[in-house]
Amino acid sequence: MTEGRDLQTSRHVLVLGAGVVGCATALTLARRGYRVTLLDRDGPGSGASHGNAGAIAPLAGPQATPGLPLKVPGMLLNPTGPLTIRPTQFVKALPWFLRFILESMPSRAEANSIALYALTGRAAPAWKELARGTPGESLLRDVGWLKVFSSDAGFQGFAKEIAFMARRGAPHDILTEDDIRQMEPNLAPIFKHGVFQPDGLCVRNPRRLVEGLAEAARDLGAEFLREDAKTLTLDPDGMPVLTTDKGEHRPDQIVLSAGAFSKKFARTLGANPLLEAERGYHAMFETPEKSLNRSVYWVENSLVVSPMETGIRMTTQAEFGGLDGPPSFARLERMIPNAKVLLPSLDITVRETWMGRRPSTPDSVPYLCRSPDSDRVFFNFGHQHLGLTMAAISARVLADMMDGRPTEVDETLQAYRALR
Repeated sequence: MTEGRDLQTSRHVLVLGAGVVGCATALTLARRGYRVTLLDRDGPGSGASHGNAGAIAPLAGPQATPGLPLKVPGMLLNPTGPLTIRPTQFVKALPWFLRFILESMPSRAEANSIALYALTGRAAPAWKELARGTPGESLLRDVGWLKVFSSDAGFQGFAKEIAFMARRGAPHDILTEDDIRQMEPNLAPIFKHGVFQPDGLCVRNPRRLVEGLAEAARDLGAEFLREDAKTLTLDPDGMPVLTTDKGEHRPDQIVLSAGAFSKKFARTLGANPLLEAERGYHAMFETPEKSLNRSVYWVENSLVVSPMETGIRMTTQAEFGGLDGPPSFARLERMIPNAKVLLPSLDITVRETWMGRRPSTPDSVPYLCRSPDSDRVFFNFGHQHLGLTMAAISARVLADMMDGRPTEVDETLQAYRALR
């Protein structure tokens, strides 16, 4: 739990961003003996880390796959489809979309699958290790990750993802209608096929999990500062300087883990990451008596319904609307009846709605590396839909890099570099 404490006690690291990736990084470094400052303008886990589906999912397939760009117009025209792009944002994000098309080429998709699964395939064990002894340990449920299909065509369209799993050696079971009923008896009897990944985890309350990581880091001496970061630069001696609304910070090292807000800081440090704020939405409902045992992803409708300790959460939608624009809940509201179709016992009276900004890359691979301009600044951002999944393993890999040790993903480490 405190390996390396005697080696790193004099090194001061500031982690910029208190989402799940930043808090996982702060705790990992604190356990290794670093003197850690965690800085964010809001509380731990209050951004995209708060509102996700709660699934730690060992995915093997990237978002960009062969043939997918041709399906995008149909997605955009579907009023309950999975994708929304605001016209003004499309122009701004055009380089991202062009790169997405390139990443959908077969050779690139295969390389991205290898790099992605190198992290997600190690996610569950890394989370169990990281959460051990923290207030959030009891929130991890070892119940797997379930995808269901209501049509033969939908299941057949998922063949590429299943092929990625098979090539990566990702454990998975193909389920029949009867198998699904045994696993989730309260689902509507409309699902003909399923794919179950037994090494997935479900988190009963993602925000409490992140807060537990921050609390455990504080117990080891980490300091939390609630400040609004403005600029991140290097002084003439190459030392990192972070300016906030409350002053200036000059730590020995900085880890940039500010999620979708990381782009502007990375640009001053030799990188120009293709990073877009891909918005996701959720709605919360009361937990019915006949509920679910785990998160369930209805693939045809791009809808996840998850049992949380605070109710049932429905998450959906990928919206490209930039960092600053107001949320638009119209499509979420149109999707809500589908949650009741999936779980007939659900009362779809909405208790809460939410929007968060995912830091999405066109290749589905995070930036997990040193800054091109400084060996004192490290990047750990861009985990797209899988920030919760990859937070613990990314933190461990980054800490090994900072310690000068070999990492467990050395074979794919180049895929996470800043200049790619």
